Amino acid sequence: MEIEVKYALPSEETTDAIWSDKKLLEISDAASSEVLPFCAVYYDTEDRALSTAKLTLRVRSEGAETFATMKWGGSSRKGLHKRQEVNVQVDPKTRAIPADPAFGIQPDISWFSDTEVGGKLSELCAGKKLVPAVTMRFTRRRRRVFFEGNTLELALDCGEMTGAKGSLPILEMELEHCEGPDPESVKKLGDELAAKYGLFPENRSKYSRGRTLV
Repeated sequence: MEIEVKYALPSEETTDAIWSDKKLLEISDAASSEVLPFCAVYYDTEDRALSTAKLTLRVRSEGAETFATMKWGGSSRKGLHKRQEVNVQVDPKTRAIPADPAFGIQPDISWFSDTEVGGKLSELCAGKKLVPAVTMRFTRRRRRVFFEGNTLELALDCGEMTGAKGSLPILEMELEHCEGPDPESVKKLGDELAAKYGLFPENRSKYSRGRTLV
């Protein structure tokens, strides 16, 4: 289960301010800080069978690593998102996939054959080709944060998403619960930062926004 909060950022300057926030740095693991180029491609069948079934299939490069992800179900309220999620690391060397998945790779649904969503994915894609729907390129700054006995991941994203109908900016803060007794601690810390920096809860996932461009 993925539990995270999302907030829309008013500007890139706000991203810089949050990243260097003194109080946030005091509860952060400095060694975990990193800045990575991300490229994500979301796939669907030509008749949109996955989105109709409320399934999301994404292939994303994170620096030198590539992951395939399925998301489904869940809910979102006041920026708090809860969803089922399965991640599979894809080895570019063994699967002949370039580091940037925008270079026309074809996802292999067998990557998920051993997961709980594998059967449903196979059924929906039977006899159909998966095609790119939305592409996202952004820079992510992320680090681990320790808050009230919980370990969270702070992520700040700046970039752009593109589809057949045009493009939209990506300016977003995410806080994801990694471990600890209170998953909704992400909402408490997120709301504190939102009040300080004028952020707005974002109930839509990146892909939900991107689908308006398809």
